[in-house]
Amino acid sequence: MRLEYDIEALEAISVQDVVIALGGRYPKDREPGMPQYNMSCCNGNFHKEGDKKPSMTIYKSKNICKCHVCGTAGNPISVAKSMLGDFKKACEWLHDTFSIPYKSGSNYSKPKKFQAPKPKQTEYIRFDKSLGFTHVEVREFVKRYDRLNKEQKLKLVYTYLYRFSLTTNHTKLKNYYSSRGIENNLHISKIGFLSEDDIKIVVDKLIAVFKIEDLIEFGILNDASHKYFPLQWKQIKNCLLVPSFSIHTDLVEGFMLRPIDESNKWFKGKESRLSVPSILKPFPFGVGYGVLSKECDIYIAEGHIDALSLPKNSCFIATPGIQAFEPEQLGILQGRNIKLVFDQDDAGQQAAWGFTTLEFLGQTMTVLHSQKDDLEATVRLLKSQNVEVSQIVHEGFVSKLYKAGVKSVEVITWDKKLGKDVNDLLINGNLSKVFKG
Repeated sequence: MRLEYDIEALEAISVQDVVIALGGRYPKDREPGMPQYNMSCCNGNFHKEGDKKPSMTIYKSKNICKCHVCGTAGNPISVAKSMLGDFKKACEWLHDTFSIPYKSGSNYSKPKKFQAPKPKQTEYIRFDKSLGFTHVEVREFVKRYDRLNKEQKLKLVYTYLYRFSLTTNHTKLKNYYSSRGIENNLHISKIGFLSEDDIKIVVDKLIAVFKIEDLIEFGILNDASHKYFPLQWKQIKNCLLVPSFSIHTDLVEGFMLRPIDESNKWFKGKESRLSVPSILKPFPFGVGYGVLSKECDIYIAEGHIDALSLPKNSCFIATPGIQAFEPEQLGILQGRNIKLVFDQDDAGQQAAWGFTTLEFLGQTMTVLHSQKDDLEATVRLLKSQNVEVSQIVHEGFVSKLYKAGVKSVEVITWDKKLGKDVNDLLINGNLSKVFKG
């Protein structure tokens, strides 16, 4: 007997439930304020690479969804069809999975229930001190540039750009750091600088040495069709170049660019990232053989300004935020003692500790994971009063570090009156009140 699908009933299934049944997930570390059921991750089942951030919007009022990465969209039948291959399989899977009766054809062979693949385990990168450190002469590899793969070419181009930026006039650079209270710090010598005039010179040099299509792909030049500045510098100007180094060489894998004057009024952020994660995901500034090979506690600060503001001889990593490290990259810190010195505002402490958002009676409450007892007491109180409460867990840096195998994590906190961040502590003369010994 031919099966007659109950299309109306299938389309009435919650598309949110369909996405979850097919292997989608809600991110545990959603940004604060994101509605509970607004976004979902494809999790690698709808598209190959999976999502590091939420990408699928759930439109509850229309019972449809749309993934902004792979394009999967539509109602429950459309979503199931995109995964299972055809309309028939999609309808039978929905009938079976959600126990929806067929309109006719009760004598049918029950289809095999679809099993969504489990998310892959994180494969952590490990640091191997025995591999040593190598200085790379760029000119030697320029000779065989055409034989290099894409990742090697990117490192070569970025390293060429970086080493040029170390030869420019650094007066403005030194004045900028001096204005932030940072002087006589050896790490400043690792920061490059490019003025507008420097950029004109280095662009000509880059074009003379490397292929234009690579300079475009690596984010250095605009493409030829750019309306105003074709084949010209794409990034901000009059800026610091804060490098991301390879672990075992002095090759550069990416930059954070920081403007130091008013020539970039159109740019609203503190820093701009120059990297191509689809080719190579760079580590933050401070990661490298010099730090990883030492027996020292490692400070992780928010941004390189705070990192350079730490007491002299500190081993540090400067992360622009909790997302600056890919989960697998944290594996290089296995067995290390970590000290987090994030900003003392809500965002900094939430990123460090992680937090849980409680939603009840139309209200929301945020509790840091360092206040576990308060969280549990609040939930118990609400439940004792028969109040329905939902908990949304946002994983913090502490948890991620322990998963990666670090030995210990200390979140360093202080009275905000001393300074909102490490650089404020330095400027206000309060650094020794927090970092003793």
